[in-house]
Amino acid sequence: MRALRMVGRWRKVGWIAHVGMCVALSLPMYSARGAMHTRADHPRFGGTIVTVPGVGLGPPAAVNGFNPLLVSSAFDMQAAGLLYQPLVWVTRRFQVDAHLSIARRILVGPHHRTYTLILGHHWRWSDGTPVTTADIAYTYHMIQRLGPQFANYGVGGIPTNVSSFHILGPYRLRITLKKAVNPRWFIQNGLTLLTPLPSAAWRRFSVTSLYAHLADPRFFRVVDGPFRLAAFAFGRYVAFGPNHHFAGPDKPYLHRLVLRFLHDPESIFFGLETGKIQIADLPHELLPGRGKLHGFRERVVGPAWGFSYLGFDYANPRIAFVRDARVRRAMMHAIRQGLLIRVQYYGQGVRDYGPIPPRPAVYLSPLARRLERVGAYDPRRARALLREAGWRLGHKKVREKDGQRLAFTALVPPGEVRGPTLIKAMLAQVGIDMRLREKPFNEIVAMTQGPDATKWDALTLAWGLGPYPSARNIFGCDGANNFYHYCDKRMDALLDAVPSARGKDAIFRYEDYFIKEQPVVVLPGERHVIEARDDIRGLRRAYSSLGGFNPQYLWIMRSGR
Repeated sequence: MRALRMVGRWRKVGWIAHVGMCVALSLPMYSARGAMHTRADHPRFGGTIVTVPGVGLGPPAAVNGFNPLLVSSAFDMQAAGLLYQPLVWVTRRFQVDAHLSIARRILVGPHHRTYTLILGHHWRWSDGTPVTTADIAYTYHMIQRLGPQFANYGVGGIPTNVSSFHILGPYRLRITLKKAVNPRWFIQNGLTLLTPLPSAAWRRFSVTSLYAHLADPRFFRVVDGPFRLAAFAFGRYVAFGPNHHFAGPDKPYLHRLVLRFLHDPESIFFGLETGKIQIADLPHELLPGRGKLHGFRERVVGPAWGFSYLGFDYANPRIAFVRDARVRRAMMHAIRQGLLIRVQYYGQGVRDYGPIPPRPAVYLSPLARRLERVGAYDPRRARALLREAGWRLGHKKVREKDGQRLAFTALVPPGEVRGPTLIKAMLAQVGIDMRLREKPFNEIVAMTQGPDATKWDALTLAWGLGPYPSARNIFGCDGANNFYHYCDKRMDALLDAVPSARGKDAIFRYEDYFIKEQPVVVLPGERHVIEARDDIRGLRRAYSSLGGFNPQYLWIMRSGR
């Protein structure tokens, strides 16, 4: 999800994916430091809420574009998700909600190769024209044209496993696959990519023109989602207003929603304290000071449906040592995740060692469950693995082999140095020298993606997943999002088995192999403490425990209650 993290609708991206959800998985944890409210409170229309991008996901970053075909960060996908209604809306219980989906019905053929989609007739673009199969076809054919430029190319078999795409009428189309797959996998990971886009308004634009208008508010006038793009100031903020022509059942209450681009923890805390922003994740390091925030309600969510990690550039000859799984496993055993959770997240986290999120534990293998319970911290085992791989302690207690030091530099987003600093100290205890280089999120993306992005060692980021968790686009040898140049034929075979398998055994085999190989060193799952002004309601539906954002459910209570 390209990065992580995905409530409301599912949005698979990499760096942090954004998921859409609408049904509660469990009761949220609330505390109040302000006025109480009663069942007599009723949603009302109007008002403005100012927040930041990525609430419920992690430290915020700027929004840089709104085209779902061309953006890759979770922050951009979160903003784009407010403008366009998904073809398939997957709930927090991993079920399709037909009332919130453009596709009213999906008919699966007897051999699981044909999928006939029947659209609801009531969906409309903001210019009054109906949403039809032509708009889905536009999205599909643009994904074909973009190829790997599309962040999720190949995910869910779109378009790589499609043999034919036939429009049967304005509200009916049929997709035939080259080979049969598990329908749940294809619907939740593949069809969720085919968000209808306004073909009549966009079809005359070339790919180059689409990139040129990536952040142009005038370009995004025709929308079918709950919000419209009202204003955008590059590097400062983006503002949304309600789409008054929205045909869905969940029309927005707010008159205006503003996402301010704040980056450092102090600015976020100051914004909450002074009222410049009304909703934000409270940075973990500032949790002890939350008593200074008066008139706020609190909700704890997460971890998001994805995983955090320390990843490497396998193509970089300077760090060729990461190609040895013993070195990567040594890092896993050297990192004391329980201490990381206490120090970095102030107790708001869970252990995680694999590619499947620990919450909810729907797809956790027995091995993953055991490691979450007891951990994998074992520095003696880490040192033994490094010695076995030929690395001996050298100058300044850094291990050496054939004249090379066991050292690398990790790129770290702003405000996220606390945890990596602790990891650096842990790795140093077993003879690994990890240096830190703080870079803005957008610069990290630019440095680590594309054909020329080969001059980096490591990074700390997070990745979002689709509802049916497999990640061939990240860890497959030919994965569209495999910026790490990682390639393992055994991993490919295990990933290839997931789409067509019934039950969870194939996922468990992939998950267990991943845990043993650690292609990226997985870090703890992070919970988030959301602070919201006390008169703001609808938080439970707007922010799910899995991560994501559905602000159409937010409303402001009348004063005086």
